[in-house]
Amino acid sequence: MPPDTQRTPDVTVVVIVYNDEKRLATAVRSVLRQTLRSLEVVIADDCSIDATPGVARRLCEEDPRVRYLRLPHNSGGCGAPRNAGIAAARGKNLMFLDSDDRLERHACKNLLEAREDADADFSMGLVRREYMDTKRQTRWYPAFFQERRVLEGIDDWPELIEETLSVNKLYRREFIEAHDLRFPEDVHYEDQLFTITAYHRAGRIAIIPETVYIWRIFPQGKHTSSISNQRSLISNFHSRLAVHGRIDKYLDAHRATELRRTKDLKFLQHDMRLYLEDSIAGDPGVTRAVLAEAEEYLRSIPTERFDELPTILRAAYGMALRHDIVGLRQVMLLDRHNMLGSEFAIHEGRTYLTSPQHPEGFDAAYPAGARENRFLDVDGLALLTAPFGTYHLLSEVTQATRDRRGLRVTVRTTDTLHKLRGRSDWRLSLVARRRGRTGLVRLPIEVESHIDESLVWHSVITPRSELFRFVMDAEWELRVEIQLGKRSVSTSLVWPQGVAAADLPMHLPSKLVHGSPGRIGPDARGIAQVLVVPTTTFGRRAISAIDRRVLARWDQGSKAARARRHHFRTTRLYRALRQLPLDPQLAVFEANMGTIYGDSPKYVYESMRQLRPGLKSVWVLPTGATPPSPDVEVVQRGTIGYVRALARATYLVDNQTWPGYVRKRPGQRYLQTWHGIPLKKMGRHVDGHDLKPQRPDRGFGAWDHLVVPNDYFEKTMVDAFSFTGDLVRYGTPRNDVLVNGTVTRVEARALLDLPADARVVLYAPTFRENRQNRKRPVDVPFDVKAVLDAIGADAYLLLRPHYLNRVKVPPATRYRAINVSAIDDVNLLYLAADVLITDYSSVMFDFALLRKPMVFYTYDYDDYLATRGTYFDLRQAAPGRFAEDTEQLVSALKTADGDLEAFGPVYDEFLARYCGREDGNASERAALALFGDDGGASS
Repeated sequence: MPPDTQRTPDVTVVVIVYNDEKRLATAVRSVLRQTLRSLEVVIADDCSIDATPGVARRLCEEDPRVRYLRLPHNSGGCGAPRNAGIAAARGKNLMFLDSDDRLERHACKNLLEAREDADADFSMGLVRREYMDTKRQTRWYPAFFQERRVLEGIDDWPELIEETLSVNKLYRREFIEAHDLRFPEDVHYEDQLFTITAYHRAGRIAIIPETVYIWRIFPQGKHTSSISNQRSLISNFHSRLAVHGRIDKYLDAHRATELRRTKDLKFLQHDMRLYLEDSIAGDPGVTRAVLAEAEEYLRSIPTERFDELPTILRAAYGMALRHDIVGLRQVMLLDRHNMLGSEFAIHEGRTYLTSPQHPEGFDAAYPAGARENRFLDVDGLALLTAPFGTYHLLSEVTQATRDRRGLRVTVRTTDTLHKLRGRSDWRLSLVARRRGRTGLVRLPIEVESHIDESLVWHSVITPRSELFRFVMDAEWELRVEIQLGKRSVSTSLVWPQGVAAADLPMHLPSKLVHGSPGRIGPDARGIAQVLVVPTTTFGRRAISAIDRRVLARWDQGSKAARARRHHFRTTRLYRALRQLPLDPQLAVFEANMGTIYGDSPKYVYESMRQLRPGLKSVWVLPTGATPPSPDVEVVQRGTIGYVRALARATYLVDNQTWPGYVRKRPGQRYLQTWHGIPLKKMGRHVDGHDLKPQRPDRGFGAWDHLVVPNDYFEKTMVDAFSFTGDLVRYGTPRNDVLVNGTVTRVEARALLDLPADARVVLYAPTFRENRQNRKRPVDVPFDVKAVLDAIGADAYLLLRPHYLNRVKVPPATRYRAINVSAIDDVNLLYLAADVLITDYSSVMFDFALLRKPMVFYTYDYDDYLATRGTYFDLRQAAPGRFAEDTEQLVSALKTADGDLEAFGPVYDEFLARYCGREDGNASERAALALFGDDGGASS
């Protein structure tokens, strides 16, 4: 049935357009295809001079719900066409859409139902930004759209005004007319004034978690980008300031004090911050003009607003008010990218941020209480005592010159806090990572000097560099990797504006294909990059042929299909290599499915090397990992080297499982160390799990030896898998170091760059599945800042997720809440920690050997018990307090040391019943068992 165009539509969507003939139809049709049918579209054309009018008229002919109006002259902004659309609209409710974006299919229906159900003046939903070149999507202000909610006015949630878009909202038409809400037409950023006025006037606001608007972002230059992205134009910044001035005037006139405070913080933390960030890679002249334009407005904002900002951002405003461009850039590198290049100075016992322009920090030209000094006072900043790895040392290119060997790139790494000075256990390397691919090249470096906080080094790129082995076009990002003790940090190499880009010394074959030398220089963010792009007709044809005939075929099909093809090829290769004779001296070691050099396989490897020095070892580790010894071969899971090693090795050591295509050969000996004492049920003990009998050459059927820590493990794990092979009793190889004193608490903290006298809490939970997106990091399920405040100003929280998870560290706590997931040897974390927070992870059984306090954060205990099941009731047996929310966790941590004595008898029982029977020699027993000489330790 054709839609009824006579009745009043429920919703009018005003689509504004200017010279957008190619994308207008997509926007309009995203409205016409809405599941809500009672709607109309008003196309408001800001006097386009391309074919837009013709496209609009055809859309009107296709569907009677579309109307078209054309402004008599171009207004240069979004306000006039939106206002014209409001005037022409017939619907009971209003929405706005830009011609280069689109609505989600159920947007109108969901927003209308939410507004009507709540009797709200307007409703609002989530915006997703879609990057059209990569199809990647991000959520806009997702924290405001976590759940369905109705506000009785903006005073219920003043922070909501940070979200100032008008396009993700559905307004009641009577509300718009009653308050004469219109967009300003003489200034850009019109959304902000309109939306904040609507927030203030609304009696009730409905919020829904569903996506309603797709903000499509196209790759564009500065002359074609959207108005809000044209920050290099000083007139654009002038409009932003003008809009904020009008908002201030409106809020002050209505005595909206709390909204004014929130709006000021939004300006400082978002609007102005964007322009401060441009000092990193933008034109210094533009930054200088922006600071001059902004100074009066910044000084009009009360000082207490700046005091609410993070310390580093507040310092950036101190540099801005000093008009110190160099100092501002250094501080913004720290604020936006956590790269520390700034230095510090002491004045009258307090610490100030400095810059080359003001090396003394404190500027005597201003009073001590002036903003220019006060904002740069960073005394007590957690960064000053932060462990290495919580921030990046700033590395910047200082020169790129050609000599007879090739291109010499000189770099200065700033070690402001002297982490590297006086220590010998650090290593630095330059890595080129190929964007969009898995390619990685390590470039040789040479240190020139290391004086105080300045480390100067260089790398020479020669014509024979591995960068040029690829004939297709390539884009490489240069990164600097620094390892200190057991912490490793990888950060982008910065290319400042003042350093000229350079041609690369390519060899003749590459020149024939590409037609010109490759280039090394900065990308749009100021990060060093290498570009090798074909420019000749021959080169372009060659690349096109490769893409068409090779890469297209390789990429054919789904990801699952490609995985199946890879599995098929790998299986065939493995079967072929099995025909070769076994190497009697070859051993393969793998831990956590090839992700770390650690856990029990590490300690068995070290013991095997001592017992048999001639042993040839292969370790399965990630790409670029450093071999544990120079004579050890490193392979990656699934590669040819990996398959070859598994097919020919006599000894196999693992703590989990090999790929399904692996079949143990006659003559191979397989030691399974496992990766922890189980609390959760395993194998055939899991309800509904049908454990099929294993062939003797695969899975647990292939194990020759199983490390057994204690009687409890034997009764549970061995029975769960119906294992009948040799049991290596008792103890766990990885726990030897915990009981024999090989590494002390002080040594462990030194390797982690933690203060010897600080309080350290380790959080190590079991595996958590992010059901929304398995690739997305999991959130810490408690208030990290509250926990840090509770355990003391000089305390640290180590975050160690399960190795299959990644974890997000809240930026506000990054210098005291430390992601230690990259530390392969978890024993260092046990030894360094004073208290353990865990849930159902087997780490509890290892940590208990140190007889330190434990707190059990089991906020989902009943769900976990019902889903997986456990071998015993943790609540009855655990030697520590339980917590289910942040408040209880804080309380438990405050009393943890005292609770240790109270839980003494329970701790003794827990150790005796569930923890390993450790004597510090488990590694040697396992190695001897694998060699066939167990001394009677196995059965």
